[in-house]
Amino acid sequence: MLYDDRRAVSPGIKFNDSELIGVPTIVVVGKRLVEGFIEVKDRRTGERTDIAMADAVSALLAVCEQ
Repeated sequence: MLYDDRRAVSPGIKFNDSELIGVPTIVVVGKRLVEGFIEVKDRRTGERTDIAMADAVSALLAVCEQ
């Protein structure tokens, strides 16, 4: 797990860096958090999925088991 807490760089740079180092799954906690959703992106397939916060733990555990 890698938590990118750099405040001096834009989200785009953070996403690009995660691609460069080969992070397989990216969890984005962004604007949709106020609506109760996070975004999960699979780097291999490019698939993006919005997941309700209530389901986040079980969904992320399922991703880790793949």
